Amino acid sequence: MITSLSLKLPEKPKGIKKLLYYLRNDRVYTEIKKSRGVSVKQVTYISYSGKIHLDKLDSVIGAQRNHLLCSSKINFPENCGYRRFLSNDFSQRLCTNMALSVVKNCVKPEMLKIGIYDPDGDSHDFLFQILKYCSDVSVVTNDFSSYNYELERAMDELGATAVVTKNTSELSDRIFVVAPCTIYDKLPVKHDAVVLTAKSPKEHVNGLVYYKYHLRMPDGFDLIKPDEIDEEYFCSALYTLGGQHELGSLVPLLCQNYSSSQTIKSLCAYLNRFA
Repeated sequence: MITSLSLKLPEKPKGIKKLLYYLRNDRVYTEIKKSRGVSVKQVTYISYSGKIHLDKLDSVIGAQRNHLLCSSKINFPENCGYRRFLSNDFSQRLCTNMALSVVKNCVKPEMLKIGIYDPDGDSHDFLFQILKYCSDVSVVTNDFSSYNYELERAMDELGATAVVTKNTSELSDRIFVVAPCTIYDKLPVKHDAVVLTAKSPKEHVNGLVYYKYHLRMPDGFDLIKPDEIDEEYFCSALYTLGGQHELGSLVPLLCQNYSSSQTIKSLCAYLNRFA
């Protein structure tokens, strides 16, 4: 079962009723919603003090306390045992799914200069998929063993190969860079390159950088999604905690950064200029 936590702050009254407001005890409500074989326990904490008293939640939350679905605005004290659920696994899949769909729909994908930035090798299987369409691919990684396996597989099954290195300078001439991870390094990327990544970069990255994905959830999941949680975050929990691995095949409707968004069609139109 997946457990979510919502914090509700009732509107404060004015005048003499304000004193009675602060004397009221916080309340906790629980509701279990089910759909498509998934159960979500939705815990709502109504706070009159503006704080969450965790002792009121202990018996309700139980063992789910270290991977709670909740808004990023809820902050738990350090070492209290409560943690907000976070995982990059689903975002990585959305990133590579969209990148692959873009490449497949370009007019001449074999002419594109593709870069893959994957330091930990978590998305090594993406290389084989991209080599089905592209012939000029450079990978920057520290995990050579995983990528050596993909290189052997690509050579045997596709007759294709790629450059695999630790040197980030290999990305300097790439027009499309796929980074299915959080970028912590300053990457030498061209100003006109498209960069798809899994999270907002921790360092400035040149180019057209997109890291937020919007999708259409399969029917039924919207009925159990807490209102204050967005689709990507909720599907991440379904994928990681709820065993809904079929969500890993979803292709985003669009990708976004802080100021603009792109669809697969618009990204293809842009990249076609370089093919």
